[in-house]
Amino acid sequence: MPDPTSYLSAKLASMIGGFLGGAAILTFIRPQTIGEAFIRGGVSVGSAIIFGTPLLEAFHLTIDWENQLMAGFCIGFLSYSVLGMVANFLIKNQNKDIVEAVKEIKK
Repeated sequence: MPDPTSYLSAKLASMIGGFLGGAAILTFIRPQTIGEAFIRGGVSVGSAIIFGTPLLEAFHLTIDWENQLMAGFCIGFLSYSVLGMVANFLIKNQNKDIVEAVKEIKK
């Protein structure tokens, strides 16, 4: 069973990294409202907490606080943009069935 303190410290490091990555992307893509800024920050932090450790395991890196910060930053920086692209695609293709949507992806 994993040590609870190392688990919590890994999640905390991912959270801080995700917050910093989300704050960094906000300097490039300015939010239109304060609510949008909070949503972007929440998505960045949440994504970093969830995907930080699996990303490190996928790249066979050690799971320590420095790598968690780095992984959290990268995920936090990219997450809102990636989720926004997926949401825009789904909105654009909401009246199409799955076959037509796959054809749109292959274009």
